Amino acid sequence: MKTISKLLRPDNWVRLLVVLILLPFDFLVALSLWLSELLYFPFSIFTKVSPPITAPNIQEASIIILNWEGKHLLAEFLPSVLEAVRHDGRDHEVIVVDNGSRDGSVEFLRTNYPLVKIVALPRNMRFTGGNNAGFQAAKNDVVIFLNNDMQVDPKFIRPLLEGFKEETTFAVSCQVFFQDKTRRREETGKTRAKWKLGFIEMYHGQITESDHKQNYVPIFWGGGGSCAFDKKKLLAMNGLDTLYDPFYLEDTDLSYQAWKRGWKSLLAVDSVVVHQHRGTNKLKFGDNYVDNTIRKNQYLFIWKNVTDFRWIIAHSLLLPLIQARLILQTNWRFELRAFLRALIQFPEALYKRYRARPSYILEDRKVFHETSRTLPRTGENTINFSQGDFGEQLGDGWHERERNAEQGFRWMGRSSSFFLFPKGNEQFLEMKGAVPDIRNFRRPCLKLKVYQDEKLIFSQRWLRAETFHLKIPLPLPSH
Repeated sequence: MKTISKLLRPDNWVRLLVVLILLPFDFLVALSLWLSELLYFPFSIFTKVSPPITAPNIQEASIIILNWEGKHLLAEFLPSVLEAVRHDGRDHEVIVVDNGSRDGSVEFLRTNYPLVKIVALPRNMRFTGGNNAGFQAAKNDVVIFLNNDMQVDPKFIRPLLEGFKEETTFAVSCQVFFQDKTRRREETGKTRAKWKLGFIEMYHGQITESDHKQNYVPIFWGGGGSCAFDKKKLLAMNGLDTLYDPFYLEDTDLSYQAWKRGWKSLLAVDSVVVHQHRGTNKLKFGDNYVDNTIRKNQYLFIWKNVTDFRWIIAHSLLLPLIQARLILQTNWRFELRAFLRALIQFPEALYKRYRARPSYILEDRKVFHETSRTLPRTGENTINFSQGDFGEQLGDGWHERERNAEQGFRWMGRSSSFFLFPKGNEQFLEMKGAVPDIRNFRRPCLKLKVYQDEKLIFSQRWLRAETFHLKIPLPLPSH
């Protein structure tokens, strides 16, 4: 395997040593997970289904904005929230939870926005504690969590609330845009996850035309800074879990726990917010600490939530390889620190894993399947590279139309080649988009090759970032 061969190179001896040092701890994690499953198995017959919770009242919502040292952000973005409330024409409640700010945020709100309800906490209770305090103070059945650097569309409220008409809905998330339109949309609201080689990969997919036609799309998790939740279900689950403090993946954990109880999370495509990304986490804590916390919480998420025994076996056996791959991708200090931080919290994760098990009615594989289904595509003979992953535009496997006709699309993988079959007698293939900055890659070159009937008809390569718009002539078929 490539990972092992790279790790065995002389210049990687420190990384290899770290992987070997972690082996006993990996064995401890594996043994504990296996024992927890074996001990739980006799009691699995006592699985209790969560009692049905009636659909919430969707006429009014409580909008909760978490703030810490963000007076300047409130001054800039709170007016858009109040304008959305006025636009909807209902008696929505706006709550600002202040996490012990010392920049005068509370005084600013009392002076300039007397109708906004303030929950002033004596100290910083972080993302989890602050939002939990906010929804417990809310009076309405639906609570909408917003970051304090979100510019909301005037019509963003109603699509969120309409998604709760079914009693099985737990969360409805907004579609997220960036203010800087030149940036690739790493955050869209269309959340996805894949289980790959014993580890979980989470990402945001691109919004397609089919998503717009569907209005509501199943998602893996509802982002805690741009999402509405059913308050009664939140209370039943005791809110966000402090296991993931100080931040990140607590909203993912919440939605995943809900999915396993049979409660779904949805993306409301027509509910739009613009994320300014001027938040406080990376400014206050630094990029390295934030990224390290995310990695720590990835381990905790698996140890707490994944109960499929085959996946547990895969994670346990492949854990040294997972660590080796991650160490080669980043650096050994970063990965060692993240794993040891997670290991300290491993007993708490095991306890919460065991406590939540009786409420589960959906298996892990079912949740992943429900939240990654490819919707039927429109079949347009155009691929826009600037929209990100080809797989999110074309769909995995065979195109829906191809089952009923000879032509269609087929996607071959998330980062490799794809096949494109013209629908009829098109005379050219149109491709447009932007090449990212690839100078930091080992071999900075992006290649595009187009084949027809196994014959190369077009080839181009890029060595630097640039936009392009190609119209590639298609030779007429020989038959």
